[in-house]
Amino acid sequence: MDEDIATDWPDQEDDEVDTSSEPSTAAEEQTDDHDSVEDTTSPSASEDEVKPSTDWSFPIRAAPILALQGETVTEFPLSQHVSGRQSTSLIVDEKLMRIVESRYDEDGIRRLNVRMALVKEHISGYSHTHLDLFQRLMPIWTLSIAFGTIAWVLMFTKIPVIGGGIFILAGFAGMLLAKLDLHRISFSDHGGRHDFYLSGWRQNPFLIYNSTALLGPALVGFLQNRELETKHIDAIVTSMAQPIQAPPPPSTPKALPAPPKMNTPPMPLPTQPLPPPTPLPSVASGPPASTPKPEGIPAPPQVIPINSLPPPPLPPPLSPAGGPENDPLWD
Repeated sequence: MDEDIATDWPDQEDDEVDTSSEPSTAAEEQTDDHDSVEDTTSPSASEDEVKPSTDWSFPIRAAPILALQGETVTEFPLSQHVSGRQSTSLIVDEKLMRIVESRYDEDGIRRLNVRMALVKEHISGYSHTHLDLFQRLMPIWTLSIAFGTIAWVLMFTKIPVIGGGIFILAGFAGMLLAKLDLHRISFSDHGGRHDFYLSGWRQNPFLIYNSTALLGPALVGFLQNRELETKHIDAIVTSMAQPIQAPPPPSTPKALPAPPKMNTPPMPLPTQPLPPPTPLPSVASGPPASTPKPEGIPAPPQVIPINSLPPPPLPPPLSPAGGPENDPLWD
């Protein structure tokens, strides 16, 4: 009996140890599951918060195109085409600074063309130069074309014709370079100086003048704290997107005030009706019939007809026939 009891004790101890270890493993599994749930839910929430917007409209911009690739960037627009289908922007992200041309092609696809890419931490300098020398020499290009035209007209003189053509071509070339409105933007890093030429040909002049003026202060702040400030250029872009307000309609002349009404007493109405008009009597007819005489109105005078007048008096009687005997006319 003792041996059986002794041999049974280890089994009971093992069972007790096993049962005590089960709750701990279950609790650990619950905590691991809870941690795994938190780990799986937290990235999705952060991705929703940091997910860049892909909404876009004209004029075309580079930030919505890069958002399709999951890149969150800061965009500084430099210039845009007059049609709004092409633009050039300075793009800054966590590691790089890029100058990117974005365009909307005829096939309906948005494309990017990276013109320059520099490591953000290696940039140590910036400069901007407006190449307006050709614009300052505009009178010279005009005189060159005028002189070349005169030399071309005087082709029968001793002045060679080829000289006039050279002056004309030089004048047109200077005018063309003046219309390009070139800007040179330079960045410096450990590898030297990197130049980028920005042209104003068929570009929106309002944006390119403001962007080149605001780019300097923005890049000075970038060199200080490695953050590109874009609030000023964003205000310019927002003002360009506002619709143009229609001019107010022309003011109409004010109507003259009506004259004040006079308090005039009303006209008195006749208390008795007026008599009807009396017809004129004819010559052949007798005297008009008597009409009742209205009260208060005198009767009109009677017209005596001609037939009622007395006959005229007869002439005196004549002498008897034969005449008197002593009449001298009969002698």
